[in-house]
Amino acid sequence: MKQRPAGVVITRSREGNRELAAKLRLAGLNPITVETISIAPPSSWTHVDRLLGRLDTFDWVAFTSPTGVKFFVARMKAISLRVPWKGSPRVAAVGEQTARALKDIGVTPDFIPSAYTTEALADELPAEKGTSVLLLRSDIADRGLSERLTDRGFSVQETAIYRTLVGKGPRPEIRDAGLIVFASGSAVRGFCALVPEDELRKLRKLKAVCIGPVTESAARKSGFSNTSKPGSYTIDAVVREVSRLSKENA
Repeated sequence: MKQRPAGVVITRSREGNRELAAKLRLAGLNPITVETISIAPPSSWTHVDRLLGRLDTFDWVAFTSPTGVKFFVARMKAISLRVPWKGSPRVAAVGEQTARALKDIGVTPDFIPSAYTTEALADELPAEKGTSVLLLRSDIADRGLSERLTDRGFSVQETAIYRTLVGKGPRPEIRDAGLIVFASGSAVRGFCALVPEDELRKLRKLKAVCIGPVTESAARKSGFSNTSKPGSYTIDAVVREVSRLSKENA
């Protein structure tokens, strides 16, 4: 009888885990889902609506996740604003998944950085095409993007288009795990909040596949010293990296 592959612990929101689990199963892997974060709308839309109402006064609107795009388009429709639009603002997307989410709503990004990180977005956003930027992100997003843009001379408005609730999922049962996947720093923090410390000590010995350098840094700070990241910072690249490592360990 063919032995079932070791489990791959995945640590996203319920929706994110559903997407990633499907990709892992297609690759012949065995996902173990842990709901480390949940996504919610802002507690009040007042400030967001005010900014969306003057969207055309910005040179750029920047998105750093498909989730931000999802909440943006839903709110634009809710307050009867047009998507897509003509003219300002130009649109920046942190990477190909965010760009794909934008294209799905009819918006073609004007700028994607060379590396799919907020650091690259901050360093490469072309100032010659305008310096006023609206950032639509999570309420717990790192302030580094806004600060780096400001240092470059941009005028930045940042608002939470959604909230990330960390460590709110059910307590997980993890058995026969061989790898763990982190797709964000908040997923790392949520995982550590959900898993009892005695079990966490064992799981920290696993290879942790991280979607990019910021997530890898968060994992290492939380005690996951055996980390890996793919060559490009996308979920599909994570799946390929997990497949490679699983074959090595088979």
